[in-house]
Amino acid sequence: MDRAGIDMAVVFPFRYENYDNRYTYEAVKRYPDRLIGFAMAAPWLCRDIGTVLRKEIEEYGFKGIKIHANAHSFKMTAVETLAPIFDVAREKQIPVLAYSGDELVAVPHTFGPIAKAYPDVNIIMAHSGFMQNTPEAISVAKECPNIYLVHESGISGGLMQSVKELGADRVLMGTDTPYWDFEVQLKKIEVAVPLEEDRKKIQGENIARLLRLENR
Repeated sequence: MDRAGIDMAVVFPFRYENYDNRYTYEAVKRYPDRLIGFAMAAPWLCRDIGTVLRKEIEEYGFKGIKIHANAHSFKMTAVETLAPIFDVAREKQIPVLAYSGDELVAVPHTFGPIAKAYPDVNIIMAHSGFMQNTPEAISVAKECPNIYLVHESGISGGLMQSVKELGADRVLMGTDTPYWDFEVQLKKIEVAVPLEEDRKKIQGENIARLLRLENR
């Protein structure tokens, strides 16, 4: 982060176990001016995910929720299954960051039902379905104004097209660290987004708005 000039970053665990969210909390506690914690949530791995998630958000101060359909064996179209998680997101007014890819459980169009069922919950689509599914990600984001796209795993062309069709206000910078590097993502934005005003939105202003961090 220091080498790339990154002020703050969102962090979360990959797998869901209680100790993973606790580890995230401890990291944020150690570096409160640099790290922003999201809680990992998996509907099948906890008897009452809504209660547990609510407690963790209140106790640990998490600013968002991360879900991963492929890793945790659920479908993004399963609105009833996801309802306890999205109910908490709605109650706490925090976004849900959701994995998307080329697996049938999480291709971009599967985000439509949950986004329409919870129009007041902002959904951040990680990976934008990977580069081969970027057009589909853009299409569903056009239908659902509460969906935001992240292009950390794609090429600069997908990022460029998303900004062109959705506007820079709907696109966020991501890194998927440790798989990708901060500097690579910054260079991708520099290449794909010519306007400095738009780059600033993507690199930080948009996520600060979604997390209500404008004064930080």
